[in-house]
Amino acid sequence: MQSQMEELLDFEDNWLDREGLDEGDGRNVWLEEGIRLYTRFLELDRKEPRYSIMLANLYLQLGRDEKMRRGNYRRAYDILRRATLHSPDKPDAFYHLSFILAEEDRKWEAVLFYGKEALEKGINGSKRIKLLCNLALAYTRIGYPQKGMDLIMEAAALDVRKEHVWFIELYMDKLKKKHLEPILLKENDEKRKRITHHDIDQILDDAMNGKYVVLNLADSEKLVYGSSDTVRLEPKQAELLGYLIDNKGIYCDKSRIEKAVWNDQVLNPAVVKRYIAAIRRKLAKAMGRSDIKESVLITTQNGEYVWNADIPAKVLRKG
Repeated sequence: MQSQMEELLDFEDNWLDREGLDEGDGRNVWLEEGIRLYTRFLELDRKEPRYSIMLANLYLQLGRDEKMRRGNYRRAYDILRRATLHSPDKPDAFYHLSFILAEEDRKWEAVLFYGKEALEKGINGSKRIKLLCNLALAYTRIGYPQKGMDLIMEAAALDVRKEHVWFIELYMDKLKKKHLEPILLKENDEKRKRITHHDIDQILDDAMNGKYVVLNLADSEKLVYGSSDTVRLEPKQAELLGYLIDNKGIYCDKSRIEKAVWNDQVLNPAVVKRYIAAIRRKLAKAMGRSDIKESVLITTQNGEYVWNADIPAKVLRKG
């Protein structure tokens, strides 16, 4: 064990010497090396607090990068959750988790949970002002608009130098947009109808319990929810899947799909086929099934595609 520790300490010296030398993807590689290093330190000595502190800081840096530079909210969420485990008394990871869950526009109760944790742990300055705005949005979305407005006013009172007026006004606009941009639900063989954000939460919970498949096109991140997983789709993948679900039981050939999804853009002959293959892989992961090609998103003998799932599907879109 002593020799292993000495070897890790030598590696740590070399790793620390490289701090700041890399940028972009290179920095992420450096952060991930550090995470592996301090995870190994903890395996050898769990009583040394320095290792947990360093590990929490590295998870925080990597999670922030995934969130802010890459926009990969799912990976950022997983990384930042680990930061909270290693440093439960520090507010920053909780702060970022609150915003990530708000961006996904789904679990407002979780937005409030992480946001309140960050407040209680002492988040301050600019971050406190922004967090109050985020919590205001969450309270408004779950049906407490007065509580939301109170928090917006608290944020404005803290902004003594008026440096965050633009941010506060942005969130005030978001509070109003709930009524301006309703979410529409499309179920098989039914017209679209307006639903509340509370309804959306219930629909997504039911999807994860296996009652149906849900494709969420209402948010910036396009997600398909199934009983096994929630999977992100590329924008065109999501648009194509939404088109096929909306036209359940109708055989759609390549030209029809190109016209609907790509607006008659001239494409490589294999593009639609490749997109269908990618969608099937993601559906298999979300639904936990290996028969997607045979029983869910089918290709006919004539090369047409049809959504013919034996489970109901719902599509969410902005109004």
